[in-house]
Amino acid sequence: MIVHEVRWKIGDQDVVCRVERSRDGGVLRVGDKVAPFRFLDSSHVEIEGKTHRFFVVDDREATIVWIDGRTYYLHRSRNAGNTAAAAAPTASGEIRALMPGKLLQFSVAVGDSVAAKQTVATMESMKMESPLVTPVAGQVAEIRFKPGDVVDMGDVVVVVEPSL
Repeated sequence: MIVHEVRWKIGDQDVVCRVERSRDGGVLRVGDKVAPFRFLDSSHVEIEGKTHRFFVVDDREATIVWIDGRTYYLHRSRNAGNTAAAAAPTASGEIRALMPGKLLQFSVAVGDSVAAKQTVATMESMKMESPLVTPVAGQVAEIRFKPGDVVDMGDVVVVVEPSL
């Protein structure tokens, strides 16, 4: 069994999530709530008897989970044994597609200065629009796609060179 502990930011509150995963399923623990899950295929999971469509992008610092049209950002705890002492992860300047979809527009150009949490692009998936926001302040170094392009979940769309 593989165990991951992550912090889930809900508003201003950090919630500790523990995922106990086996080959085809496992258990998600959020506080005192327990939700068993089972993978049905590469894009469907059964949670507490209900089937959900999902995609996951995972990197060293965070996991982005898209499930039934909603996107959740899970940040890894730096010290899983002591969640109270967990530090916030260092943000990267890569802005990735949150789900498979079509890029509608960019609100920045290469060379523009951006603030942390600024919207840099808008994409559409399953007839829903989602903003892509920069996790850091800095300068736009690259835009790797153009409006109208179709992207896969996890594709790097924009790169921001962080301010020092």
